[in-house]
Amino acid sequence: MERSKVDRYRHVLDPIPPKHLAWPLYGQGLDRLGQRGQPVERPVPTYAGDELLVRHDAVGLCYTDVKEIKLGSEHPRLLGRDLAANPIVPGHEASITVVAVGDALCAEYRVGDRFVIQPDVWYRGKSIPYSFGMDGAFRQYAAIGKEILHGDAGSYLIPVSDSITYAGAALTEPWACVEASYRFSYRTALLRGGRAWFTGGTRAGYDIGAIWGADSAPRELVVSEVPPDLLARLRQLADRRGTVLTELSRDRALAAEEPFDDIIALDAEAVDVDCAAKRLAKGGILAILRADPMASPIHLDLGRVHYDHILYVGSSGLSIDAAYQATPVRTSLKPQGTAWILGAGGPMGRMHLQRAIQALHAPSRIIATNRGLDRLDHLRRSFSGLARTQGVELLCASPREEPELYQRVMEEALERGGVDDVEVMAADVGAVRGATRYVGHGAVINLFAGLKRGEMADIDAWRIYGPTQLRIIGHSGSGLEDQAAVVECAEAHQLEPERSVAAICGLRQVPDGIRAMMAKTYPGKIVVFPMVPDFPLTSLEDLDGVLPEVYAHLGDGASWTAAAEAAFLEAKLPG
Repeated sequence: MERSKVDRYRHVLDPIPPKHLAWPLYGQGLDRLGQRGQPVERPVPTYAGDELLVRHDAVGLCYTDVKEIKLGSEHPRLLGRDLAANPIVPGHEASITVVAVGDALCAEYRVGDRFVIQPDVWYRGKSIPYSFGMDGAFRQYAAIGKEILHGDAGSYLIPVSDSITYAGAALTEPWACVEASYRFSYRTALLRGGRAWFTGGTRAGYDIGAIWGADSAPRELVVSEVPPDLLARLRQLADRRGTVLTELSRDRALAAEEPFDDIIALDAEAVDVDCAAKRLAKGGILAILRADPMASPIHLDLGRVHYDHILYVGSSGLSIDAAYQATPVRTSLKPQGTAWILGAGGPMGRMHLQRAIQALHAPSRIIATNRGLDRLDHLRRSFSGLARTQGVELLCASPREEPELYQRVMEEALERGGVDDVEVMAADVGAVRGATRYVGHGAVINLFAGLKRGEMADIDAWRIYGPTQLRIIGHSGSGLEDQAAVVECAEAHQLEPERSVAAICGLRQVPDGIRAMMAKTYPGKIVVFPMVPDFPLTSLEDLDGVLPEVYAHLGDGASWTAAAEAAFLEAKLPG
Protein backbone atom coordinates (compact mmCIF):
# COMPACT_ATOMS: atom_id res chain seq x y z
CA MET A 1 0.00 0.00 0.00
CA GLU A 2 1.41 3.37 -0.99
CA ARG A 3 2.13 5.71 1.92
CA SER A 4 0.61 9.17 1.97
CA LYS A 5 2.79 12.24 1.42
CA VAL A 6 2.29 13.24 5.06
CA ASP A 7 3.34 9.83 6.32
CA ARG A 8 6.47 9.85 4.19
CA TYR A 9 7.21 13.38 5.38
CA ARG A 10 6.81 12.59 9.06
CA HIS A 11 9.02 9.52 8.87
CA VAL A 12 11.59 11.14 6.55
CA LEU A 13 11.22 8.43 3.92
CA ASP A 14 11.90 10.55 0.84
CA PRO A 15 15.51 11.21 -0.24
CA ILE A 16 17.15 14.49 0.72
CA PRO A 17 17.42 16.71 -2.37
CA PRO A 18 20.78 18.10 -3.46
CA LYS A 19 19.53 21.69 -3.31
CA HIS A 20 17.12 23.74 -1.22
CA LEU A 21 15.63 27.24 -1.01
CA ALA A 22 16.69 29.99 1.40
CA TRP A 23 15.99 33.70 1.97
CA PRO A 24 19.37 35.37 2.74
CA LEU A 25 19.26 39.05 3.66
CA TYR A 26 21.80 41.04 1.61
CA GLY A 27 21.10 44.48 3.01
CA GLN A 28 18.43 46.81 4.30
CA GLY A 29 14.81 46.36 3.26
CA LEU A 30 12.59 43.73 1.71
CA ASP A 31 14.09 44.30 -1.72
CA ARG A 32 17.39 42.95 -0.30
CA LEU A 33 15.78 39.75 0.98
CA GLY A 34 16.65 37.00 -1.50
CA GLN A 35 17.41 37.95 -5.09
CA ARG A 36 14.95 39.74 -7.35
CA GLY A 37 12.12 38.95 -4.96
CA GLN A 38 12.78 35.21 -4.94
CA PRO A 39 14.52 32.81 -2.57
CA VAL A 40 18.02 31.64 -3.46
CA GLU A 41 18.71 28.05 -4.45
CA ARG A 42 21.63 26.62 -2.51
CA PRO A 43 23.20 23.20 -2.03
CA VAL A 44 21.71 21.42 0.97
CA PRO A 45 24.24 21.94 3.80
CA THR A 46 26.82 19.25 4.44
CA TYR A 47 27.11 18.00 8.02
CA ALA A 48 30.05 16.74 10.01
CA GLY A 49 30.23 13.78 12.38
CA ASP A 50 29.24 15.97 15.33
CA GLU A 51 26.40 17.72 13.49
CA LEU A 52 22.77 17.13 12.58
CA LEU A 53 21.06 17.90 9.32
CA VAL A 54 17.59 19.23 10.09
CA ARG A 55 14.52 20.22 8.12
CA HIS A 56 12.54 23.35 8.96
CA ASP A 57 8.92 22.21 9.17
CA ALA A 58 7.26 25.45 10.26
CA VAL A 59 8.41 28.99 11.06
CA GLY A 60 6.45 31.69 12.81
CA LEU A 61 6.90 35.27 11.62
CA CYS A 62 7.80 37.78 14.31
CA TYR A 63 8.27 41.54 14.54
CA THR A 64 11.91 40.77 15.26
CA ASP A 65 12.11 39.50 11.68
CA VAL A 66 10.50 42.72 10.46
CA LYS A 67 13.06 44.83 12.33
CA GLU A 68 15.96 42.70 11.12
CA ILE A 69 14.87 43.04 7.48
CA LYS A 70 14.05 46.76 7.72
CA LEU A 71 17.29 47.69 9.47
CA GLY A 72 19.74 45.23 7.93
CA SER A 73 23.29 45.95 9.13
CA GLU A 74 21.94 48.85 11.22
CA HIS A 75 20.18 46.37 13.49
CA PRO A 76 21.97 46.34 16.88
CA ARG A 77 22.73 42.63 16.49
CA LEU A 78 24.13 43.01 12.98
CA LEU A 79 26.19 46.20 13.39
CA GLY A 80 29.36 46.10 11.35
CA ARG A 81 28.34 43.08 9.29
CA ASP A 82 28.69 43.45 5.53
CA LEU A 83 25.48 41.76 4.51
CA ALA A 84 26.17 42.10 0.81
CA ALA A 85 29.25 39.90 1.22
CA ASN A 86 28.11 37.94 4.24
CA PRO A 87 24.30 37.71 4.23
CA ILE A 88 22.22 36.31 7.09
CA VAL A 89 19.07 34.18 6.85
CA PRO A 90 16.36 35.52 9.24
CA GLY A 91 13.73 33.47 11.07
CA HIS A 92 13.91 32.16 14.61
CA GLU A 93 10.52 30.67 15.58
CA ALA A 94 11.40 27.23 14.26
CA SER A 95 10.04 23.70 14.39
CA ILE A 96 12.53 21.15 13.01
CA THR A 97 12.93 17.46 12.21
CA VAL A 98 16.25 15.59 12.12
CA VAL A 99 16.81 14.17 8.63
CA ALA A 100 20.41 12.97 8.99
CA VAL A 101 22.72 12.30 11.94
CA GLY A 102 26.49 12.64 12.12
CA ASP A 103 28.40 9.51 13.12
CA ALA A 104 29.40 10.87 16.53
CA LEU A 105 25.77 11.62 17.44
CA CYS A 106 24.09 8.33 16.49
CA ALA A 107 23.70 7.30 20.13
CA GLU A 108 21.81 10.50 20.98
CA TYR A 109 19.72 11.33 17.91
CA ARG A 110 17.66 9.51 15.31
CA VAL A 111 16.27 10.47 11.94
CA GLY A 112 12.70 11.66 12.53
CA ASP A 113 13.37 13.20 15.95
CA ARG A 114 11.46 16.45 16.31
CA PHE A 115 12.64 19.55 18.18
CA VAL A 116 12.08 23.25 18.60
CA ILE A 117 14.99 25.65 18.82
CA GLN A 118 15.45 28.11 21.65
CA PRO A 119 17.00 30.86 19.50
CA ASP A 120 18.83 32.79 22.23
CA VAL A 121 21.97 30.71 21.78
CA TRP A 122 25.09 31.39 23.84
CA TYR A 123 28.36 29.58 23.16
CA ARG A 124 31.53 30.13 25.20
CA GLY A 125 30.14 33.36 26.58
CA LYS A 126 29.20 34.78 23.19
CA SER A 127 25.63 35.48 22.05
CA ILE A 128 25.00 33.90 18.62
CA PRO A 129 21.20 33.88 18.20
CA TYR A 130 19.55 31.75 15.57
CA SER A 131 18.88 34.23 12.72
CA PHE A 132 21.48 36.78 13.93
CA GLY A 133 24.66 34.99 15.01
CA MET A 134 23.98 32.16 12.59
CA ASP A 135 21.57 31.58 9.71
CA GLY A 136 17.97 31.19 10.82
CA ALA A 137 14.88 29.36 9.66
CA PHE A 138 13.80 31.08 6.41
CA ARG A 139 15.30 28.09 4.57
CA GLN A 140 14.43 24.46 4.10
CA TYR A 141 17.47 22.71 5.63
CA ALA A 142 20.19 23.52 8.15
CA ALA A 143 23.24 21.86 9.69
CA ILE A 144 23.29 22.17 13.48
CA GLY A 145 26.48 21.74 15.46
CA LYS A 146 28.17 22.26 18.80
CA GLU A 147 26.97 25.84 19.28
CA ILE A 148 23.37 24.64 19.59
CA LEU A 149 23.93 21.08 20.80
CA HIS A 150 26.52 21.94 23.45
CA GLY A 151 25.99 25.62 24.19
CA ASP A 152 26.46 27.42 27.47
CA ALA A 153 23.00 26.33 28.66
CA GLY A 154 23.41 22.80 27.29
CA SER A 155 21.40 21.85 24.24
CA TYR A 156 19.21 24.58 22.77
CA LEU A 157 17.03 21.90 21.17
CA ILE A 158 13.84 21.01 23.05
CA PRO A 159 12.29 17.65 22.09
CA VAL A 160 8.68 17.65 20.94
CA SER A 161 6.41 14.73 20.24
CA ASP A 162 4.06 14.16 17.34
CA SER A 163 1.18 15.25 19.60
CA ILE A 164 2.16 18.86 18.77
CA THR A 165 1.56 20.23 15.30
CA TYR A 166 4.47 21.64 13.34
CA ALA A 167 2.86 25.09 13.55
CA GLY A 168 2.19 24.76 17.27
CA ALA A 169 5.77 23.67 17.91
CA ALA A 170 7.16 26.68 16.02
CA LEU A 171 5.00 28.99 18.09
CA THR A 172 6.31 27.68 21.41
CA GLU A 173 9.05 30.33 21.04
CA PRO A 174 6.77 33.39 21.13
CA TRP A 175 4.63 31.53 23.63
CA ALA A 176 7.75 31.20 25.79
CA CYS A 177 7.97 35.00 25.96
CA VAL A 178 4.40 35.01 27.24
CA GLU A 179 5.16 32.21 29.70
CA ALA A 180 8.29 33.98 30.97
CA SER A 181 6.27 37.01 32.01
CA TYR A 182 4.39 34.80 34.49
CA ARG A 183 7.48 32.99 35.79
CA PHE A 184 9.77 35.88 36.71
CA SER A 185 10.41 36.25 40.44
CA TYR A 186 11.14 39.33 42.52
CA ARG A 187 13.08 39.34 45.74
CA THR A 188 11.53 40.25 49.09
CA ALA A 189 14.69 41.28 50.91
CA LEU A 190 17.71 43.52 50.42
CA LEU A 191 20.09 42.34 47.71
CA ARG A 192 22.86 40.25 49.19
CA GLY A 193 26.16 41.94 48.49
CA GLY A 194 24.36 44.90 47.00
CA ARG A 195 24.29 48.60 47.71
CA ALA A 196 21.42 50.07 49.76
CA TRP A 197 20.39 53.65 50.50
CA PHE A 198 18.10 54.77 53.31
CA THR A 199 17.01 58.37 52.92
CA GLY A 200 14.76 60.80 54.82
CA GLY A 201 12.23 60.13 57.51
CA THR A 202 10.20 62.34 59.86
CA ARG A 203 8.69 59.56 61.99
CA ALA A 204 10.26 57.66 64.83
CA GLY A 205 9.77 53.92 65.29
CA TYR A 206 10.80 52.54 61.91
CA ASP A 207 11.43 48.81 62.22
CA ILE A 208 13.69 46.56 60.13
CA GLY A 209 14.99 43.05 60.57
CA ALA A 210 13.51 40.37 58.34
CA ILE A 211 14.76 41.86 55.08
CA TRP A 212 18.32 42.09 56.39
CA GLY A 213 19.46 38.59 57.25
CA ALA A 214 22.52 36.47 56.74
CA ASP A 215 21.50 35.89 53.13
CA SER A 216 20.41 39.46 52.42
CA ALA A 217 23.04 41.73 53.88
CA PRO A 218 24.23 44.55 51.59
CA ARG A 219 27.95 45.09 51.21
CA GLU A 220 27.47 48.85 51.47
CA LEU A 221 24.86 51.01 53.18
CA VAL A 222 24.44 54.72 52.59
CA VAL A 223 22.21 56.68 54.96
CA SER A 224 20.97 60.24 54.47
CA GLU A 225 19.19 62.19 57.23
CA VAL A 226 17.33 59.20 58.69
CA PRO A 227 15.75 59.37 62.18
CA PRO A 228 18.21 58.76 65.05
CA ASP A 229 16.56 55.55 66.29
CA LEU A 230 16.62 54.03 62.81
CA LEU A 231 20.26 55.07 62.33
CA ALA A 232 21.17 53.25 65.51
CA ARG A 233 19.38 50.13 64.33
CA LEU A 234 21.08 50.27 60.95
CA ARG A 235 24.49 50.62 62.61
CA GLN A 236 23.71 47.55 64.69
CA LEU A 237 22.75 45.51 61.62
CA ALA A 238 25.76 46.75 59.63
CA ASP A 239 28.16 45.80 62.42
CA ARG A 240 26.57 42.38 62.76
CA ARG A 241 26.71 41.58 59.04
CA GLY A 242 29.95 43.28 58.08
CA THR A 243 28.27 45.96 55.99
CA VAL A 244 30.14 49.22 55.37
CA LEU A 245 27.89 52.09 56.54
CA THR A 246 28.46 55.60 55.22
CA GLU A 247 26.54 58.73 56.15
CA LEU A 248 26.08 61.11 53.22
CA SER A 249 23.91 64.09 52.53
CA ARG A 250 21.03 63.40 50.14
CA ASP A 251 22.65 65.50 47.42
CA ARG A 252 25.95 63.65 47.70
CA ALA A 253 24.19 60.28 47.63
CA LEU A 254 22.34 61.32 44.48
CA ALA A 255 25.62 62.36 42.90
CA ALA A 256 27.32 59.05 43.69
CA GLU A 257 28.55 57.23 40.59
CA GLU A 258 27.49 53.70 41.52
CA PRO A 259 23.72 53.02 41.51
CA PHE A 260 21.77 51.51 44.37
CA ASP A 261 20.17 48.06 44.40
CA ASP A 262 17.76 49.09 47.17
CA ILE A 263 16.46 52.56 47.96
CA ILE A 264 14.25 53.08 50.99
CA ALA A 265 12.57 56.48 50.78
CA LEU A 266 11.03 57.49 54.13
CA ASP A 267 8.23 60.09 54.36
CA ALA A 268 9.29 61.42 50.98
CA GLU A 269 7.53 63.73 48.57
CA ALA A 270 7.01 62.73 44.95
CA VAL A 271 9.93 64.83 43.72
CA ASP A 272 12.23 63.06 46.20
CA VAL A 273 11.08 59.65 44.95
CA ASP A 274 11.61 60.67 41.33
CA CYS A 275 15.13 61.88 42.03
CA ALA A 276 16.00 58.77 43.99
CA ALA A 277 14.63 56.47 41.28
CA LYS A 278 17.21 57.76 38.82
CA ARG A 279 19.87 56.13 40.98
CA LEU A 280 18.20 52.70 40.96
CA ALA A 281 20.23 49.84 39.47
CA LYS A 282 18.85 47.16 37.16
CA GLY A 283 16.73 44.79 39.22
CA GLY A 284 16.57 47.44 41.92
CA ILE A 285 13.76 47.96 44.42
CA LEU A 286 12.50 51.33 45.60
CA ALA A 287 10.49 51.13 48.83
CA ILE A 288 8.25 54.05 49.78
CA LEU A 289 7.13 54.41 53.40
CA ARG A 290 4.76 57.25 54.14
CA ALA A 291 1.63 57.58 56.26
CA ASP A 292 -0.53 59.57 53.85
CA PRO A 293 -0.97 60.31 50.13
CA MET A 294 1.53 62.57 48.38
CA ALA A 295 0.45 65.96 47.07
CA SER A 296 1.48 65.06 43.50
CA PRO A 297 2.06 61.91 41.46
CA ILE A 298 5.39 60.20 40.99
CA HIS A 299 6.83 59.70 37.51
CA LEU A 300 7.46 56.01 36.86
CA ASP A 301 9.86 55.06 34.05
CA LEU A 302 7.84 52.34 32.31
CA GLY A 303 10.71 51.41 30.00
CA ARG A 304 12.90 50.65 33.00
CA VAL A 305 10.12 48.63 34.62
CA HIS A 306 9.92 46.50 31.47
CA TYR A 307 13.57 46.15 30.50
CA ASP A 308 15.46 46.71 33.77
CA HIS A 309 12.94 45.02 36.09
CA ILE A 310 12.94 47.83 38.62
CA LEU A 311 10.18 47.52 41.21
CA TYR A 312 8.37 49.96 43.49
CA VAL A 313 6.99 48.62 46.79
CA GLY A 314 5.80 50.35 49.92
CA SER A 315 3.82 50.61 53.11
CA SER A 316 1.98 53.31 55.02
CA GLY A 317 3.19 51.89 58.31
CA LEU A 318 6.55 51.88 60.05
CA SER A 319 7.64 48.36 59.12
CA ILE A 320 10.24 48.45 56.39
CA ASP A 321 9.99 44.66 56.30
CA ALA A 322 6.28 44.97 55.44
CA ALA A 323 7.08 47.19 52.46
CA TYR A 324 9.09 44.33 50.98
CA GLN A 325 7.21 41.30 52.26
CA ALA A 326 3.58 42.07 53.11
CA THR A 327 2.57 42.15 49.44
CA PRO A 328 5.09 40.11 47.44
CA VAL A 329 4.79 40.32 43.68
CA ARG A 330 2.40 37.73 42.30
CA THR A 331 3.44 37.05 38.72
CA SER A 332 0.88 34.29 38.17
CA LEU A 333 -2.74 35.24 37.55
CA LYS A 334 -4.94 35.19 40.63
CA PRO A 335 -7.06 32.01 40.64
CA GLN A 336 -10.78 32.81 40.41
CA GLY A 337 -9.89 36.49 40.16
CA THR A 338 -10.50 39.09 37.46
CA ALA A 339 -7.87 39.46 34.75
CA TRP A 340 -7.73 42.21 32.15
CA ILE A 341 -5.85 41.76 28.87
CA LEU A 342 -5.36 45.34 27.71
CA GLY A 343 -4.74 45.36 23.95
CA ALA A 344 -5.88 41.75 23.51
CA GLY A 345 -6.49 41.88 19.75
CA GLY A 346 -2.91 41.48 18.51
CA PRO A 347 -0.89 38.27 18.23
CA MET A 348 0.70 38.46 21.68
CA GLY A 349 -2.46 39.73 23.35
CA ARG A 350 -4.33 36.72 21.99
CA MET A 351 -1.69 34.45 23.48
CA HIS A 352 -2.09 36.06 26.89
CA LEU A 353 -5.85 35.73 26.62
CA GLN A 354 -5.68 32.09 25.58
CA ARG A 355 -3.21 31.31 28.36
CA ALA A 356 -5.50 32.92 30.92
CA ILE A 357 -8.50 30.94 29.67
CA GLN A 358 -6.61 27.62 29.62
CA ALA A 359 -4.67 28.09 32.88
CA LEU A 360 -4.95 25.28 35.40
CA HIS A 361 -6.05 27.81 38.02
CA ALA A 362 -7.73 30.30 35.74
CA PRO A 363 -9.36 33.61 36.61
CA SER A 364 -13.12 33.33 36.82
CA ARG A 365 -13.54 36.49 34.78
CA ILE A 366 -11.42 37.87 31.94
CA ILE A 367 -11.84 41.30 30.38
CA ALA A 368 -10.37 41.63 26.89
CA THR A 369 -10.13 45.13 25.46
CA ASN A 370 -8.84 46.44 22.14
CA ARG A 371 -9.24 49.78 20.39
CA GLY A 372 -10.06 48.37 16.94
CA LEU A 373 -13.38 46.57 16.64
CA ASP A 374 -12.35 44.22 13.80
CA ARG A 375 -9.72 42.49 15.89
CA LEU A 376 -12.00 42.44 18.90
CA ASP A 377 -14.77 40.78 16.90
CA HIS A 378 -12.27 38.23 15.60
CA LEU A 379 -11.22 37.59 19.17
CA ARG A 380 -14.83 37.01 20.19
CA ARG A 381 -15.23 34.46 17.41
CA SER A 382 -11.98 32.74 18.28
CA PHE A 383 -12.24 32.43 22.05
CA SER A 384 -15.85 32.63 23.21
CA GLY A 385 -16.36 28.89 22.74
CA LEU A 386 -13.09 28.02 24.48
CA ALA A 387 -13.97 30.28 27.42
CA ARG A 388 -17.38 28.60 27.81
CA THR A 389 -15.75 25.18 27.74
CA GLN A 390 -13.29 26.23 30.45
CA GLY A 391 -15.99 27.83 32.60
CA VAL A 392 -14.49 31.31 32.28
CA GLU A 393 -16.59 34.45 31.81
CA LEU A 394 -15.12 36.38 28.88
CA LEU A 395 -16.07 40.04 28.44
CA CYS A 396 -14.85 41.89 25.34
CA ALA A 397 -15.15 45.64 24.80
CA SER A 398 -13.56 48.39 22.74
CA PRO A 399 -13.01 51.65 24.66
CA ARG A 400 -13.00 53.56 21.36
CA GLU A 401 -15.80 51.84 19.42
CA GLU A 402 -17.97 50.59 22.28
CA PRO A 403 -17.46 53.23 25.02
CA GLU A 404 -20.72 52.53 26.85
CA LEU A 405 -20.09 48.77 26.98
CA TYR A 406 -16.48 49.36 28.02
CA GLN A 407 -17.48 51.72 30.81
CA ARG A 408 -20.14 49.29 32.05
CA VAL A 409 -17.69 46.38 32.11
CA MET A 410 -15.00 48.35 33.94
CA GLU A 411 -17.38 49.89 36.48
CA GLU A 412 -18.74 46.44 37.24
CA ALA A 413 -15.17 45.25 37.81
CA LEU A 414 -14.70 48.04 40.34
CA GLU A 415 -17.94 47.10 42.10
CA ARG A 416 -16.57 43.56 42.45
CA GLY A 417 -13.41 44.81 44.15
CA GLY A 418 -11.31 45.80 41.16
CA VAL A 419 -9.16 43.98 38.64
CA ASP A 420 -6.55 41.61 40.08
CA ASP A 421 -4.25 41.33 37.06
CA VAL A 422 -3.70 43.69 34.13
CA GLU A 423 -1.60 42.36 31.24
CA VAL A 424 -0.64 45.37 29.12
CA MET A 425 -0.07 44.73 25.41
CA ALA A 426 -0.37 48.38 24.38
CA ALA A 427 2.86 50.37 24.50
CA ASP A 428 0.99 53.44 25.64
CA VAL A 429 1.67 55.52 28.74
CA GLY A 430 -1.94 56.69 28.98
CA ALA A 431 -3.22 53.11 28.94
CA VAL A 432 -1.00 52.19 31.88
CA ARG A 433 -1.97 55.29 33.81
CA GLY A 434 -5.65 54.64 33.13
CA ALA A 435 -5.40 51.02 34.22
CA THR A 436 -4.43 52.04 37.76
CA ARG A 437 -7.95 53.40 38.24
CA TYR A 438 -9.54 49.96 38.04
CA VAL A 439 -7.23 47.78 40.13
CA GLY A 440 -8.10 46.11 43.42
CA HIS A 441 -6.05 45.25 46.51
CA GLY A 442 -2.80 43.45 45.72
CA ALA A 443 -3.26 43.90 41.98
CA VAL A 444 -0.43 43.46 39.50
CA ILE A 445 0.00 45.47 36.29
CA ASN A 446 2.33 43.54 34.00
CA LEU A 447 3.90 45.57 31.18
CA PHE A 448 4.39 43.00 28.44
CA ALA A 449 4.57 45.62 25.70
CA GLY A 450 7.80 47.50 26.15
CA LEU A 451 8.11 51.25 26.06
CA LYS A 452 11.40 53.05 25.62
CA ARG A 453 13.42 53.86 28.70
CA GLY A 454 12.48 57.38 29.72
CA GLU A 455 8.76 56.95 28.91
CA MET A 456 7.30 58.30 32.16
CA ALA A 457 3.83 57.67 33.56
CA ASP A 458 2.25 59.88 36.23
CA ILE A 459 1.22 57.42 38.95
CA ASP A 460 -0.49 58.08 42.25
CA ALA A 461 2.10 56.51 44.56
CA TRP A 462 -0.58 56.00 47.24
CA ARG A 463 -1.77 53.14 45.05
CA ILE A 464 1.60 51.49 45.64
CA TYR A 465 2.35 52.16 49.31
CA GLY A 466 -1.21 52.72 50.54
CA PRO A 467 -4.03 50.21 51.08
CA THR A 468 -4.25 49.13 47.41
CA GLN A 469 -0.68 47.74 47.37
CA LEU A 470 -0.43 47.83 43.59
CA ARG A 471 2.64 46.31 41.98
CA ILE A 472 3.72 47.37 38.48
CA ILE A 473 6.11 44.96 36.81
CA GLY A 474 7.38 44.14 33.33
CA HIS A 475 9.23 41.48 31.44
CA SER A 476 11.04 40.98 28.14
CA GLY A 477 12.30 37.88 26.38
CA SER A 478 12.42 34.23 27.36
CA GLY A 479 14.86 31.44 28.09
CA LEU A 480 15.32 27.75 27.56
CA GLU A 481 13.30 26.78 30.64
CA ASP A 482 10.38 28.99 29.61
CA GLN A 483 10.09 27.37 26.19
CA ALA A 484 10.47 23.89 27.70
CA ALA A 485 7.60 24.72 30.05
CA VAL A 486 5.39 25.69 27.10
CA VAL A 487 6.24 22.43 25.31
CA GLU A 488 5.39 20.50 28.47
CA CYS A 489 2.02 22.24 28.77
CA ALA A 490 1.26 21.62 25.10
CA GLU A 491 2.10 17.92 25.34
CA ALA A 492 -0.07 17.65 28.46
CA HIS A 493 -2.94 19.21 26.45
CA GLN A 494 -3.07 22.14 28.87
CA LEU A 495 -2.30 24.57 26.06
CA GLU A 496 -2.83 24.68 22.31
CA PRO A 497 -0.18 26.99 20.86
CA GLU A 498 -1.49 26.41 17.33
CA ARG A 499 -4.61 28.39 18.25
CA SER A 500 -2.43 31.46 17.70
CA VAL A 501 -2.19 30.79 13.95
CA ALA A 502 -4.11 33.33 11.89
CA ALA A 503 -2.63 32.79 8.42
CA ILE A 504 -0.33 30.38 6.59
CA CYS A 505 1.87 30.47 3.51
CA GLY A 506 4.63 28.68 1.62
CA LEU A 507 8.33 29.54 1.61
CA ARG A 508 8.26 31.73 -1.50
CA GLN A 509 5.60 33.89 0.17
CA VAL A 510 7.82 34.99 3.10
CA PRO A 511 7.98 38.58 1.74
CA ASP A 512 4.17 38.67 1.60
CA GLY A 513 4.11 37.58 5.22
CA ILE A 514 6.57 40.29 6.22
CA ARG A 515 4.48 42.91 4.43
CA ALA A 516 1.39 41.65 6.24
CA MET A 517 3.27 41.94 9.53
CA MET A 518 4.19 45.53 8.73
CA ALA A 519 0.57 46.32 7.85
CA LYS A 520 -0.77 44.42 10.88
CA THR A 521 -3.11 42.59 8.53
CA TYR A 522 -3.81 39.58 10.74
CA PRO A 523 -4.79 39.49 14.41
CA GLY A 524 -2.74 36.35 15.11
CA LYS A 525 0.47 34.71 13.95
CA ILE A 526 1.57 33.98 10.39
CA VAL A 527 3.18 30.56 9.98
CA VAL A 528 5.38 29.64 7.02
CA PHE A 529 5.74 26.00 5.94
CA PRO A 530 9.23 26.01 4.33
CA MET A 531 8.88 22.59 2.70
CA VAL A 532 5.83 23.88 0.82
CA PRO A 533 7.56 25.98 -1.85
CA ASP A 534 4.43 27.83 -2.98
CA PHE A 535 1.19 28.63 -1.24
CA PRO A 536 -0.33 32.12 -1.19
CA LEU A 537 -0.57 33.89 2.13
CA THR A 538 -4.08 32.98 3.30
CA SER A 539 -6.00 33.58 6.51
CA LEU A 540 -7.49 30.48 8.10
CA GLU A 541 -10.97 31.93 7.70
CA ASP A 542 -10.38 32.27 3.93
CA LEU A 543 -9.25 28.68 3.44
CA ASP A 544 -12.85 27.73 2.72
CA GLY A 545 -12.53 29.13 -0.77
CA VAL A 546 -8.93 28.02 -1.35
CA LEU A 547 -8.52 24.61 0.29
CA PRO A 548 -11.95 23.49 1.51
CA GLU A 549 -10.53 20.10 2.49
CA VAL A 550 -8.27 21.90 4.97
CA TYR A 551 -10.93 24.36 6.12
CA ALA A 552 -13.21 21.42 6.98
CA HIS A 553 -10.69 20.28 9.61
CA LEU A 554 -10.29 23.62 11.39
CA GLY A 555 -11.44 23.74 15.00
CA ASP A 556 -13.85 26.11 16.72
CA GLY A 557 -13.30 29.75 15.84
CA ALA A 558 -11.49 28.63 12.66
CA SER A 559 -8.48 27.44 14.69
CA TRP A 560 -5.57 25.40 13.36
CA THR A 561 -5.60 21.69 14.23
CA ALA A 562 -3.50 18.60 13.63
CA ALA A 563 -6.05 17.34 11.12
CA ALA A 564 -6.02 20.63 9.22
CA GLU A 565 -2.22 20.60 9.12
CA ALA A 566 -2.14 17.03 7.83
CA ALA A 567 -4.65 17.88 5.12
CA PHE A 568 -2.66 20.98 4.13
CA LEU A 569 0.64 19.12 3.87
CA GLU A 570 -0.97 16.26 1.95
CA ALA A 571 -2.33 18.78 -0.53
CA LYS A 572 0.71 21.05 -0.86
CA LEU A 573 3.91 19.09 -0.23
CA PRO A 574 5.78 18.36 -3.48
CA GLY A 575 5.80 14.83 -4.83
